[in-house]
Amino acid sequence: MTVFRVANWTLTIISALFELFAIYFIVKLLQSHCVLGGEYSVSIWFLIYFLPGITLHTIFLAIYRIFCSSLGLDPISIIFNLTCGTLLLIAASILLYAMKDHCGSATANYFYIAGVFGLLAGVCHICNGIMCLFFIPLFELKLAK
Repeated sequence: MTVFRVANWTLTIISALFELFAIYFIVKLLQSHCVLGGEYSVSIWFLIYFLPGITLHTIFLAIYRIFCSSLGLDPISIIFNLTCGTLLLIAASILLYAMKDHCGSATANYFYIAGVFGLLAGVCHICNGIMCLFFIPLFELKLAK
Protein backbone atom coordinates (compact mmCIF):
# COMPACT_ATOMS: atom_id res chain seq x y z
CA MET A 1 0.00 0.00 0.00
CA THR A 2 1.49 3.30 -1.04
CA VAL A 3 1.85 6.35 1.12
CA PHE A 4 -0.83 8.09 -0.92
CA ARG A 5 -3.39 5.36 -0.29
CA VAL A 6 -2.67 5.45 3.45
CA ALA A 7 -3.00 9.24 3.45
CA ASN A 8 -6.28 8.97 1.50
CA TRP A 9 -7.72 6.45 3.93
CA THR A 10 -6.47 8.41 6.95
CA LEU A 11 -8.05 11.64 5.70
CA THR A 12 -11.31 9.78 5.10
CA ILE A 13 -11.33 8.44 8.66
CA ILE A 14 -10.41 11.83 10.12
CA SER A 15 -13.21 13.45 8.09
CA ALA A 16 -15.69 10.88 9.38
CA LEU A 17 -14.59 11.47 12.98
CA PHE A 18 -14.88 15.26 12.65
CA GLU A 19 -18.34 14.84 11.12
CA LEU A 20 -19.45 12.52 13.94
CA PHE A 21 -18.22 15.01 16.54
CA ALA A 22 -20.08 17.83 14.76
CA ILE A 23 -23.28 15.77 14.71
CA TYR A 24 -22.90 15.02 18.43
CA PHE A 25 -22.66 18.70 19.33
CA ILE A 26 -25.46 19.68 16.96
CA VAL A 27 -27.77 17.13 18.57
CA LYS A 28 -26.90 18.61 21.97
CA LEU A 29 -27.90 22.02 20.55
CA LEU A 30 -31.34 21.02 19.33
CA GLN A 31 -32.87 21.45 22.80
CA SER A 32 -31.19 24.79 23.54
CA HIS A 33 -33.29 27.90 24.08
CA CYS A 34 -31.86 29.64 21.02
CA VAL A 35 -32.78 26.81 18.65
CA LEU A 36 -36.17 26.11 20.24
CA GLY A 37 -36.98 29.81 20.15
CA GLY A 38 -36.18 29.96 16.44
CA GLU A 39 -33.31 32.43 16.78
CA TYR A 40 -30.77 30.10 15.17
CA SER A 41 -32.93 27.59 13.39
CA VAL A 42 -31.79 28.29 9.82
CA SER A 43 -28.07 28.14 10.52
CA ILE A 44 -28.40 24.92 12.53
CA TRP A 45 -30.78 23.18 10.13
CA PHE A 46 -28.65 23.96 7.09
CA LEU A 47 -25.73 22.07 8.63
CA ILE A 48 -27.84 19.24 10.04
CA TYR A 49 -29.55 18.77 6.67
CA PHE A 50 -26.31 17.95 4.85
CA LEU A 51 -24.09 16.53 7.59
CA PRO A 52 -25.74 13.14 8.32
CA GLY A 53 -25.80 12.06 4.67
CA ILE A 54 -22.22 13.15 4.12
CA THR A 55 -21.13 11.40 7.32
CA LEU A 56 -22.83 8.14 6.42
CA HIS A 57 -21.28 8.14 2.97
CA THR A 58 -17.84 8.96 4.40
CA ILE A 59 -18.06 6.12 6.94
CA PHE A 60 -19.05 3.61 4.27
CA LEU A 61 -16.24 4.88 2.04
CA ALA A 62 -13.73 4.39 4.88
CA ILE A 63 -15.01 0.86 5.59
CA TYR A 64 -15.06 -0.20 1.94
CA ARG A 65 -11.58 1.28 1.50
CA ILE A 66 -10.24 -1.54 3.70
CA PHE A 67 -11.39 -4.19 1.21
CA CYS A 68 -11.07 -2.36 -2.14
CA SER A 69 -7.68 -0.82 -2.80
CA SER A 70 -8.76 1.56 -5.56
CA LEU A 71 -11.97 2.77 -3.97
CA GLY A 72 -11.76 6.42 -3.04
CA LEU A 73 -9.32 7.20 -5.82
CA ASP A 74 -11.83 7.26 -8.67
CA PRO A 75 -13.35 10.37 -10.28
CA ILE A 76 -16.66 9.92 -8.46
CA SER A 77 -14.91 9.97 -5.07
CA ILE A 78 -12.96 13.04 -6.10
CA ILE A 79 -16.17 14.88 -6.97
CA PHE A 80 -17.78 13.61 -3.74
CA ASN A 81 -14.91 14.92 -1.63
CA LEU A 82 -14.78 18.30 -3.37
CA THR A 83 -18.56 18.76 -3.27
CA CYS A 84 -18.98 17.63 0.34
CA GLY A 85 -16.02 19.71 1.44
CA THR A 86 -17.52 22.80 -0.16
CA LEU A 87 -20.97 22.13 1.34
CA LEU A 88 -19.51 21.59 4.80
CA LEU A 89 -17.39 24.73 4.59
CA ILE A 90 -20.42 26.79 3.57
CA ALA A 91 -22.76 25.25 6.18
CA ALA A 92 -20.24 25.51 9.03
CA SER A 93 -19.33 29.07 8.03
CA ILE A 94 -23.01 30.06 8.13
CA LEU A 95 -23.29 28.56 11.62
CA LEU A 96 -20.18 30.34 12.86
CA TYR A 97 -21.21 33.64 11.26
CA ALA A 98 -24.62 33.45 12.92
CA MET A 99 -22.89 33.05 16.27
CA LYS A 100 -21.46 36.57 16.28
CA ASP A 101 -24.73 37.84 17.81
CA HIS A 102 -25.52 34.85 20.00
CA CYS A 103 -28.32 35.12 22.52
CA GLY A 104 -25.99 34.21 25.38
CA SER A 105 -27.30 30.83 26.47
CA ALA A 106 -25.15 28.26 28.20
CA THR A 107 -24.86 26.23 24.98
CA ALA A 108 -22.92 28.90 23.07
CA ASN A 109 -19.77 26.78 23.13
CA TYR A 110 -21.58 23.91 21.39
CA PHE A 111 -22.37 26.19 18.45
CA TYR A 112 -18.69 27.02 18.06
CA ILE A 113 -17.50 23.45 18.55
CA ALA A 114 -19.98 22.04 16.01
CA GLY A 115 -19.02 24.73 13.52
CA VAL A 116 -15.29 24.17 13.95
CA PHE A 117 -15.65 20.40 13.53
CA GLY A 118 -17.74 21.03 10.41
CA LEU A 119 -15.02 23.32 9.04
CA LEU A 120 -12.29 20.79 9.81
CA ALA A 121 -14.26 18.01 8.11
CA GLY A 122 -14.77 20.24 5.08
CA VAL A 123 -11.06 21.04 4.87
CA CYS A 124 -10.19 17.32 5.14
CA HIS A 125 -12.63 16.50 2.33
CA ILE A 126 -11.20 19.19 0.07
CA CYS A 127 -7.61 18.14 0.84
CA ASN A 128 -8.55 14.54 0.07
CA GLY A 129 -10.19 15.54 -3.21
CA ILE A 130 -7.25 17.67 -4.32
CA MET A 131 -4.76 14.99 -3.33
CA CYS A 132 -6.74 12.42 -5.34
CA LEU A 133 -6.69 14.72 -8.37
CA PHE A 134 -2.91 14.62 -8.41
CA PHE A 135 -2.45 10.94 -7.58
CA ILE A 136 -5.35 9.31 -9.43
CA PRO A 137 -4.30 5.95 -10.94
CA LEU A 138 -3.79 6.00 -14.71
CA PHE A 139 -6.52 3.43 -15.39
CA GLU A 140 -8.99 5.60 -13.47
CA LEU A 141 -7.81 8.74 -15.26
CA LYS A 142 -8.69 7.15 -18.60
CA LEU A 143 -12.25 6.62 -17.35
CA ALA A 144 -12.55 10.29 -16.41
CA LYS A 145 -12.08 11.49 -20.00
